[in-house]
Amino acid sequence: MARYTQKPLDISKVLAHSTLASQQQQVGLVQQLNKVLAEVLQLEQLSFCQVSCIRDGRAVILCASAPWLTSLKMQRDAILDNFRRKILPDLAGIEIEASPNGQISRLQLPVAQKNSHQLSDSAASALRLLAQNSEGPLKQALLKLAQNADTQQPNSKKTKPG
Repeated sequence: MARYTQKPLDISKVLAHSTLASQQQQVGLVQQLNKVLAEVLQLEQLSFCQVSCIRDGRAVILCASAPWLTSLKMQRDAILDNFRRKILPDLAGIEIEASPNGQISRLQLPVAQKNSHQLSDSAASALRLLAQNSEGPLKQALLKLAQNADTQQPNSKKTKPG
């Protein structure tokens, strides 16, 4: 058998220089900037504006409408000062823009969808057979899976024993 000459590397060190790491870092930075922006504007939640990205060393703030754009431009110095003091001391400036569609999209994590796959009747019967030869929590889990297979197929023909 051949031996490996390289030692395994820590995954965080491998990914540290990847584009994924830089994207993750930028998202974290934007979230921090949004928190500070909410503090400056004395709001619990930003519904009309948000820091969307950092472009060329400048934070880009998107607003939902022109009146909010004007209001934020009047507070530009206070916002920039807070961003520099609390998060990014070397921030070159901020750009405040109106969103083209008038809506601010929220950063959301994808919600896990329920499994839409259906088990066949033969898979359900195989699970029941396994459950007969099992004990305890495994038996209960197998029976529950088999039962879910039955409830997912409303058009399947079920015959009563006897």
